[in-house]
Amino acid sequence: MTISRGATSKPKGYGDMQRAKGEHVWLRHVAVVIAYAVSYTLLRDISNVQWLLPAGLRLSCLLFVPYRYWPALALGECLSRTYSSYECLDDFGLTWVVLQSLPVIVLAMPIVWWFRRHMAVFPSQQLVSISSLLLCTLLVSLVCATYGFIALTTAHLAPGKPPFVVLPMHALGYFFGNYLGALTIVPLVVMATFELRAGSLRNMLSRVGDSHVMLDGMVLLLPTLALLTWLNTKATGDTSQIARMAMFLPVAWLTLKHGWRGAALGGGAACTCICLSFPTMATLEVLQPQAFMAFAATSLLMLGARITIQNKQEQRGQVDGQQALYLAQQGLYLGELRMRQTAYALEQISGAMQQMHGRLLNRLRHLLPPAEEHSYYRQVAVTQHQVHRLADGLYPRAWRDRGLLAGLRDGAMAQALDDARVTYQCEIQGRGLSQLSSSVHTALYRLACEAVVYLFAQGSFEQVRLYLRGGEIQGRRWAVLRLEGTGVSSIQNVDPEQLAPRLGASGLGLNAIRDHARIYGGDLHMLSTPKGIRVTMLLHDAAELERTATFAATPRLTVH
Repeated sequence: MTISRGATSKPKGYGDMQRAKGEHVWLRHVAVVIAYAVSYTLLRDISNVQWLLPAGLRLSCLLFVPYRYWPALALGECLSRTYSSYECLDDFGLTWVVLQSLPVIVLAMPIVWWFRRHMAVFPSQQLVSISSLLLCTLLVSLVCATYGFIALTTAHLAPGKPPFVVLPMHALGYFFGNYLGALTIVPLVVMATFELRAGSLRNMLSRVGDSHVMLDGMVLLLPTLALLTWLNTKATGDTSQIARMAMFLPVAWLTLKHGWRGAALGGGAACTCICLSFPTMATLEVLQPQAFMAFAATSLLMLGARITIQNKQEQRGQVDGQQALYLAQQGLYLGELRMRQTAYALEQISGAMQQMHGRLLNRLRHLLPPAEEHSYYRQVAVTQHQVHRLADGLYPRAWRDRGLLAGLRDGAMAQALDDARVTYQCEIQGRGLSQLSSSVHTALYRLACEAVVYLFAQGSFEQVRLYLRGGEIQGRRWAVLRLEGTGVSSIQNVDPEQLAPRLGASGLGLNAIRDHARIYGGDLHMLSTPKGIRVTMLLHDAAELERTATFAATPRLTVH
């Protein structure tokens, strides 16, 4: 069997798959045509010339629908506009019907394409530029209003009816109608699209139910707008104008609290309530509230974008602060591990020295005089005691074997103060101390040692009391450590420079001890009393910061 060069073998059924794929593509285009035409017709029926909701649908589809479906959008709009304008053939004439049947979306396509391509309206899947979006909305509304006004000038009323006079205010009415219709729908579509991109439809609905902006909108915005709408329908003159202006007060509050999402939600609701009360024909009295709504909605969206940026920066700063605290805690914990390893190494060295000296004395026992042998034993014992005390200061054996509470009661601090003939008392109360993280246990012990060294750096005391209390408030565990030096003595009974190595302390000052406490979300207070000095420290559980600190702090939805 021979195979000619260039021949390719295709699997069986390949042609059927290609035909099926082509049919699915055409079905998608047909579905887009039908869906857009139906949506356009429904929105046109509930809107008027002062509030053109199809303008919002048109711009939303151009912003988010892929380019390959744009011809389908144009066909769908042409079908809807032809159906609605043909009914007015006897009233406005054939020329107006023909111009009104043409899809205005074709004029908006180059503008939206340029903004999507060069102005970065959506720099990423979860990022929107409000300034570019508003400018695009303004230009599209201006182009659509110009075309609508040109089509209006070709209208010819039937014989016997009064002549139709086209005025400049009709052009303004078309512009504000397109612009307000776009501002009502487009920001809400942007919100919904971003939420849908962040998860499934079910997750989006659950997030909407838990959203604070939706809750505030239901509790405050809707009742206020309902009351002002009722007042607008019952009042006349200046009272009606005041009611319309007051509708943007809760929108401003929602914007200040929730950023541009609050402006989008509240602005759309306020425009809906006001525009539904407008007459069907454009009048000079309608242009004033239209201009006010356009200015207010645009300003609140821009203000909301700025507030959103500030909120994201503040959240990022908080996360960065939590990360810094977390890294500082990790650094302290790693330092504690090194001290623990050093203590273990010193104990091993002490044991090795004892064995070495034991073997050496066994060999030299008959060569040394009894006095020198006794002196050698004493020097070896002193050296081993110093090494053992140094290891116990770095990481006390009582703390190592029985935990923090035993380390505070019977550890190196208690032994050092007892050697200096200073009375030491330790009182531990409260629940939850054993549930604190190991890093907080370490911090409590080290801060207690640093505080004791600080007390004796300020003066001499005959008695030191340590109070430790733990608790939990709203699921967050805490601990309070307090040390009191009382019984001021004129004789220097403890040298801080000698006490610090025994306790594994660094001899930090008060500010450094306070900074150490703040790493664990706490603080320090020092109080001089007639009997001595009192140092109180509050620490929170480090596990809370570990759960909130994250190294992927990019916000899910941002604007610029």
